[in-house]
Amino acid sequence: MLRKSFRAYGPLASFVIILTCALAGFAQFRAGVQGTVTDAAGGTVSGATVTLTSKETSQSQTTTTSDAGFYRFTGLAPGLYSISVEQQGFKRRLVDDVKVDAETIKGQDIALEAGGISETVTVEATNSGIETENANVQRTISTIEVRNLPQVGRDPYELARLAPGIVAPGSRSGNGNSVGLPNTTGPGGSNSSIYQSENQVPISASGQRLSQNNFQVDGVSVTSLQYGGAANITPNQESVKEIQISSTSFSAEDGRNSGAQIKVVSQNGTNNFHGSAFFKYNDPGLNAFNTFPGNRQRVQNRFRQYGGSIGGPLPFPRFGELDHSEPFFRSGKDRSFFFFSFEGATNNTSNTYRAFIETPQYRQQVIAARPGGLTARVLSDPGVQPRVATILPATCLNFFGNPVDASNLCRQVPGGLDLGSITGALGDVTSPTGGGFDQSRIFSSQNY
Repeated sequence: MLRKSFRAYGPLASFVIILTCALAGFAQFRAGVQGTVTDAAGGTVSGATVTLTSKETSQSQTTTTSDAGFYRFTGLAPGLYSISVEQQGFKRRLVDDVKVDAETIKGQDIALEAGGISETVTVEATNSGIETENANVQRTISTIEVRNLPQVGRDPYELARLAPGIVAPGSRSGNGNSVGLPNTTGPGGSNSSIYQSENQVPISASGQRLSQNNFQVDGVSVTSLQYGGAANITPNQESVKEIQISSTSFSAEDGRNSGAQIKVVSQNGTNNFHGSAFFKYNDPGLNAFNTFPGNRQRVQNRFRQYGGSIGGPLPFPRFGELDHSEPFFRSGKDRSFFFFSFEGATNNTSNTYRAFIETPQYRQQVIAARPGGLTARVLSDPGVQPRVATILPATCLNFFGNPVDASNLCRQVPGGLDLGSITGALGDVTSPTGGGFDQSRIFSSQNY
């Protein structure tokens, strides 16, 4: 009975799943191809059938030219395409290997020759790289460049320095950390590889401040709300197909910030299975010392990065009553595709860092007040508890940097700072200091 019920509702479930995935996939890309179809004399050809086919997935879509001979395809993944044009009284025209870059509209005009529609004229797209559809100052970083060019911490955002109009020092300090631009504050870029939650690559676009840079992944903003010009999400190299960096004169659709517009497009599956694997080994024994007098040091991180990727056609189940001579899964070739990537890392170092951290007293209060809560689970994990080298003196002004906030939201107590107390229940909105000051240490300044 259960088997029959599954087969009865299987087609409906399949349709819902396909529709959901199709919508998600369409929203991922914003590149396109557009142009005008003309005859040998330069006159526009209306009503011509234009078919666009992906060279990676063999998926096609069709449109017809307008009264002005114009056609347009949108929502395209970066890659190679072929365009065919058919119209009565003209030879079929096939333009092959049309290269579409990430998040960019490609201009491709097509001229038809008089003749029979059964005849085909095939030409190779020029792909000169000259931008004909907008005045953006931009550059597209290809898959090959992402995989082969050196990037500190395997961070693809580091390649933004290759774009025209971008100024960036690209230097690192003696301990390996990012060196910022003058008069900027923030966490810097790629100091913790792609795992840095606020990745602030020090670049300036056309004289704009670093804080004006904007980051997107698959059309979704990942720009930090805490630090200007930082990205909350840094994709791994294996997952990146292309990166478009615009430094100026970009479209109003980008909005928000006036600095560099950095747009990452993820990899997609194709008709061919493909994958990768890597292991990167960094060790102090392989690093050179800084030789400046009085500042002899070297990067002490024992950093190991590992991972890989796999993609290809996604097998699709045959729902409904089946011929038992046929396999339950049909090939996803030309129909459905998948892509998966993973990157992990371990880092051991003898360096010390100065920062404000939660005290053991605060951790125990949270665990007792919110047992089973997400915060309690995080604070209970021994992996998040730093190894303290030295407890340093600190003031409320050190923590806030603002005399008003330091006076209203903080109290200095022996061994640390009191920022308030736990009160209410999960979901309650309280004052900034919760239940008020209780003289318990919440944060202390320490080397760890």
